[in-house]
Amino acid sequence: MNKHHSCLNTRAIIEYFLENSPEQVPNLLEGLGPEIEALSNPQEFLMEINNWVSSDVMLKMFDNAKQLSKDDDIAFKIGFEAAARKKLGYVQRIIMFAYKNPRRTLKKAQTINDKFNKNKVIELVETSRDRATIRLHWLKHIPSCLDFCLYNKGIYSGIPTIWNLPPAQVIENKCFFRGDEYCEYQLLWEKRSFFKETLLRTLIPWRLLTSTIEELERDKELLKKKFDEVHRLNVQLKEKIDQLMCLTETSAAVLSVLQLEELLQATLRLLINFAKLDRAGIFLLDNKEKVLELQHAVGIEADLFEKLKGYKIPLSKVDNIIARVAMNGIPIVIHDVDRSKLNKTNILIQQFQPKVFILAPLTVRGKVIGVILADRLDPHTTITAADKEFVVSFANQIAIALENAILYRKLEISERKYRELVENAHEGIWIIDEHGIIKFVNRRMRKITGYAELEGKNISEVFAPDNTKIFLEVLFQNLKGTSVQKELDFTVKDGGQVSVIMSSVPLVEKDQFLGAFAMFTDITEKKKMEKQLLQKQKMEAIGTLAGGIAHNFNNILMNIMGLTSLAKTALDNCHPAAAELKHIEQEVGKGAELTKQLLSYGRDTQHKPKATDLNKLLNQTAELFCRTRKEIRIVKNLTPNLPAIEVDQWQLEQVFLNLFINACQAMSEQGELVLSTKEVILQEDFCQPHGQAPGPYIHLALTDSGIGMDAETKARIFEPFFTTREIGQGAGLGLATSYAIIKKHKGIVEVDSEPGKGTTFHIFLPVTPKSIVSEPVAELQFVRGSGVILLVDDEDMLRTVGAKILERLGYTVLQAQSGKQAISIYQDQKDRIDLVILDMIMPGMSGGETYSFLKQINPDIKVLISSGYGLEGEGSKMIDADHLDFIQKPYRIEVLSQKIADILNIN
Repeated sequence: MNKHHSCLNTRAIIEYFLENSPEQVPNLLEGLGPEIEALSNPQEFLMEINNWVSSDVMLKMFDNAKQLSKDDDIAFKIGFEAAARKKLGYVQRIIMFAYKNPRRTLKKAQTINDKFNKNKVIELVETSRDRATIRLHWLKHIPSCLDFCLYNKGIYSGIPTIWNLPPAQVIENKCFFRGDEYCEYQLLWEKRSFFKETLLRTLIPWRLLTSTIEELERDKELLKKKFDEVHRLNVQLKEKIDQLMCLTETSAAVLSVLQLEELLQATLRLLINFAKLDRAGIFLLDNKEKVLELQHAVGIEADLFEKLKGYKIPLSKVDNIIARVAMNGIPIVIHDVDRSKLNKTNILIQQFQPKVFILAPLTVRGKVIGVILADRLDPHTTITAADKEFVVSFANQIAIALENAILYRKLEISERKYRELVENAHEGIWIIDEHGIIKFVNRRMRKITGYAELEGKNISEVFAPDNTKIFLEVLFQNLKGTSVQKELDFTVKDGGQVSVIMSSVPLVEKDQFLGAFAMFTDITEKKKMEKQLLQKQKMEAIGTLAGGIAHNFNNILMNIMGLTSLAKTALDNCHPAAAELKHIEQEVGKGAELTKQLLSYGRDTQHKPKATDLNKLLNQTAELFCRTRKEIRIVKNLTPNLPAIEVDQWQLEQVFLNLFINACQAMSEQGELVLSTKEVILQEDFCQPHGQAPGPYIHLALTDSGIGMDAETKARIFEPFFTTREIGQGAGLGLATSYAIIKKHKGIVEVDSEPGKGTTFHIFLPVTPKSIVSEPVAELQFVRGSGVILLVDDEDMLRTVGAKILERLGYTVLQAQSGKQAISIYQDQKDRIDLVILDMIMPGMSGGETYSFLKQINPDIKVLISSGYGLEGEGSKMIDADHLDFIQKPYRIEVLSQKIADILNIN
């Protein structure tokens, strides 16, 4: 702000009130604006004529003067008193007196005015020995008012009194403040005689000299006071400079240090050095726990600080002075701890024994984040207002830095936490830039790809061209701002294939594409499990179909076998047709073997497991096979004394024979077959995809030296009717049947094979705690009998042929084509019927339901269950529960006769 007025003018106003209304001086100095209110002693400043102020200060002082005096012309009186009472100061009076009379003084009015004011231009229009006309041209860009006009009129009126003349008469011709271009005054004063003027020229200088000497003495005392004040200010200035240097160094420290402990050490050390304090410490606020915690201190013995480090003060503890400072944000100085009302039992006071100390809040954006405390140990010292001001400034200076350091520490902890999460994530993660350069990969991604070092490499350097093309396509989609998720396969370091779900999102900053962040979920094992599950479901579906085919085929074979048996029994063995009939029976037997395989592959074949020595069964089957395949060399690596397995021996023999035949054909009828057995413990991760339980298993490995298989063939070998052989070389049921049998025994089958490297079948069968029991072999005989038999079957041909066979065996036969008819017949003739031969698979009422109704009629009923299917589920439970007999279609007449004889106790 520009300053246009010497404080000679403000001094004139103040001295007027000091003489007339001294009690009003404080009110006179009120509201003078920031340039005056910021001063420690405004009155002293405004009394010093060498100081300058703005027009705004003068305007306000004139306004205050009018309000306090209730006199609108007070400015005129102040100006007059300043001149008439010699209040202009001795220097100004000497200057004016040097011009000898009012006329000469007015001629130099502009020169004199420029020494005290810069707000107007003075024009002397005319002058004579006792009069003058003068114009004041006010500068329009400088604020002014009518009071300035009155003030100048008063001064011009009082000027003649310097020469002991009466006051001049001031006539206002024009006034700038009433609309004229300038203020114009006509001044009239008394003209003295030559004798008086000569006498006054002689006497007045002595009087002026006396007055000037008195004023010089007063100024000498004032100068002495000024010098003392300057010295004091110099001392304060040095302290301020030191403090500013401290704040500067603190700023440098807080900018260069982010570690919280280092920052606290550096800043607190600066504080005690520059503020001449002995000790300092910092409590930081834990917003989560709502407590203040002692984090760091300097000037304190290390052992003592370690003892108190981490000391906590709850914010709710309002009787604690540190908590209060944190709550209200107001600094506090305790000048004498011993005389204060502080709790002397507090551990901090007891341990540190402070004499005088200060507390200042650490405030950031109006929020307290902690409290800084410092003290002096000398009881004769104190903490001044300047010390307090500096400590508060220092606290404000470092508060933001401390918050940044706290945030940095939290960021470090958070970054470490999330880096650990990323590094240990189950998904592979990478970050690549816009050029395809890999910037970051986590541990899982290294494991998935097999590469230990990926950072800094372009994806084209790491992955095969077709894989790189896929990744670049994803990156291109990200470049368009699109997030991409897709399932893909890529080749890893060892040449293997990995299946993943890749989720890639663009990294964008200020609309600029920086690269992509991608997560890779390894689904290789999942896809393998899905493939196995699909294979399992496909096998089950095909098994159901195969079982149905086998059932219908067995019914057809049953008719052929039955009619052939009837024809054979009607002919002499020497009859020419007997041989043909025998040949028919043999062919039916082959067909029956085929349906056994289909039923074994399906779900409903009869299953009679028992504890078995795998090595013994394998040896027997191998010896049987070797009799017909002498060109195949079998090598046995069988671990002796293996635990027993619970299997259907006949079905397991079929598995072995099927695998032997398959190996033989793969080796072109010549080669080596290695058989190995051992006990293993299978873990859950291996068993789960196969739907089996972990535990002890017997592992059988059958390795041939054949041509091997490609991946496509290996994927289909367990499908029924799938074969790579020529027509007539096999139906393609062997391996499918073997798969179904092993599955039924709760086992696992796996295959290893490559073209030109042979094939190994791995069979795992669960160990059983049951003991092996040897069973005697019964000799099959043709047995005739008598009695009434109810034959129940929905197939007319089967029922007709079956009735003729039973009649040929000597029995009377009643026929029923459904379950309901069978119940009706049995209810009417239950006393005649000795046996019911019941088909299990019938439309409407099944064999199981029919049996339940028949049993209600006669709990002791004798029943022989017959089916083209095997028995599982409900049928098997029914047979086991009631100890019923079962006969599998197609059956020979000898087998049927023996079954009936056993049930009816025919000798």
